Amino acid sequence: MHTERFVRVGDLNFYVQSWGDAGRPPLFLVHGLASTSHMFDLIAEPLTAHYSVYAYDQRGHGQSDKPSDGYEFEPIARDLDLLADALGYVDQPLTVIGHSWGAYTALYYAATRPDRTAKAVLLDGGIRPLRDLFPTWAEGEIGLAPPPYVDMTVDDIKQFIRKWQAAGYRPETEPLALTVFDLSDPHNVHAHLSRANNMLIARALWEFEPTNYYARTRCPLLIVNAVDPGKSISPEMRTYALQAETLAPSARVHWMIDTIHDIPWHRPHALTAVLADFLD
Repeated sequence: MHTERFVRVGDLNFYVQSWGDAGRPPLFLVHGLASTSHMFDLIAEPLTAHYSVYAYDQRGHGQSDKPSDGYEFEPIARDLDLLADALGYVDQPLTVIGHSWGAYTALYYAATRPDRTAKAVLLDGGIRPLRDLFPTWAEGEIGLAPPPYVDMTVDDIKQFIRKWQAAGYRPETEPLALTVFDLSDPHNVHAHLSRANNMLIARALWEFEPTNYYARTRCPLLIVNAVDPGKSISPEMRTYALQAETLAPSARVHWMIDTIHDIPWHRPHALTAVLADFLD
């Protein structure tokens, strides 16, 4: 069974989707930067074989409230603590699957809350320090900035989505991708996540150093890396994956070849099989 609701957490309302039997262990799906909980719509139901599954729009995103602060990793992790408590899982260990920025959040959560994390999965994120790409914040501030979305129509956004997903585009994921945007004015479509809040998250990501967290992660850790269609695994990503496997006590890495960054949309069935093997 799939449900949608708003859950009050502190001063904020969070949009939450849930699937499955509420009596099973909790599994939380944590989306990436400028995304929404609908990133996981195609993989959530199969995960209910053993879990109660929840996906939520993080603060600033989608239909959740949009404060002007609290976008560092600790407040974001605390949101998950309080949301789990509000859903009835007070102090209960959580399985956390994060995508992109959500993968960094999942790693941070597992490392800083070892007693509350049963298992963690990093989907195409969490292991590469962004300072490797942007050595200074001046460079990161440019490279990590969102598109301006000025005077864009719904058709413009649909074209943007097709370009963004490129080889991984599938018509059935277009409505899911559209949830990233406020469509209330069809001639002035823009992202739900404001530029200012986007840059607060980008700065926290740029400052994040994954190697500071691996040794503190005691739970089983699965790292799923996408390799773009037509590309091979880069030496840099092999190095980052090896660091994680070496430093994290229970980490293992899975490579998904010919797969775009948005793995849950591009290859949901293959990803579900990988996750089922790890989670079972």
